[in-house]
Amino acid sequence: ANFDFNQKTELKGKRLRKLNYEEIFSNPLTEWNKNYERTIRAIKKHEGFSAESYICPGGYPTIGYGHLIKEDEAFTILTEKQADSLLRADFDKSLAAVESSVKLEGHKKLAIAHFVFSKGIAAFNKSVLRLKVMNGENIDSEIIKYCYYTDKDGNRVKSQHALNIRKWELRMFNLDS
Repeated sequence: ANFDFNQKTELKGKRLRKLNYEEIFSNPLTEWNKNYERTIRAIKKHEGFSAESYICPGGYPTIGYGHLIKEDEAFTILTEKQADSLLRADFDKSLAAVESSVKLEGHKKLAIAHFVFSKGIAAFNKSVLRLKVMNGENIDSEIIKYCYYTDKDGNRVKSQHALNIRKWELRMFNLDS
């Protein structure tokens, strides 16, 4: 599906590298470390790196590789190494949240943790997507619904960039075990 989106607004404040959504995960259940690193690389590619804080399309202060700055944090500038550490801490929180919400292994857990990193655990926990995952149902049409973001004015905006990310998660989730 083709969606209209304002790429300049969506990518403001980010230096994006060319995305490779076709990267194949090998031995999805047995090569956890390699697939974890591939997931981290994918996040870095689609989030882009910003050494300085900026306001994301959703209107939140953000830094590094998509880290939403919390009220008790005072980040204004980060090195790429610091941003990498912060990303890993954030992604590990997403993994832990998925583990406490649904029973998944390997690439399926990474795919849903990637979704949670992007959309939040609250959105996942109250979603039909979670129910489908829990029931072992096909999630293809459900996960694709999450290609929107809410801009700073409260408008729901379709995003080709987000759609590409959801497709990447879907391919990872559906890999043969």
